[in-house]
Amino acid sequence: MKAKKIPGIPLQVKGQFHDTESIQKFKNAQETEQKYDVLKDRFFDINKWSTYSKGSIAEFTLCDSSGKTVHRLPSIGDYIKILLSNIKRSEKESYQWVRIDMIDQTNPNSIMIQCRPSKLPGDQFAGNTVHFHSAGTTCTFIISKGDDYIKMAIYGRNEKPNQNTDIISSIKNMFIAFKGVIGPSKIQWKQLADGMVSLK
Repeated sequence: MKAKKIPGIPLQVKGQFHDTESIQKFKNAQETEQKYDVLKDRFFDINKWSTYSKGSIAEFTLCDSSGKTVHRLPSIGDYIKILLSNIKRSEKESYQWVRIDMIDQTNPNSIMIQCRPSKLPGDQFAGNTVHFHSAGTTCTFIISKGDDYIKMAIYGRNEKPNQNTDIISSIKNMFIAFKGVIGPSKIQWKQLADGMVSLK
């Protein structure tokens, strides 16, 4: 199976990938529009993403360029701090960090947020990437609507273990990345997408 080619999503070149999509259908365009407005509110409230996931895959925290937690709409240059659900500790070294590189709202029927693994906020010219995937990996979150449906999709591209770190962390990153390749993380992304579009 090949990675889908979607405008705005980087081409799959090397490593692993995933295409995760969830759709919720409605009776008419008016109801769809109302539900899409709710989905947009959820989409931009990154700090609450884990509350919508049926499996609670992780805790997501929106941070500014200095790494401080913020409660507002995300901006390019912001960071998302992620605590994986299978890691019970909340120490600094347990977090994964991604930087928001792109937010695209030019299409009236879709919104896109693209992230990639990053160094610690405020330390972009020194230090190591603080994520189990390498800096060349991207994760793109997209919400969209049609006449009778809303959709959330998550596209991972060029997923390779992060080796830009110390030996112990490199081994750990290879192990975590491998676990993600064989299924669990893909299931968890699906749980998040399903939860985001499940609007009762």
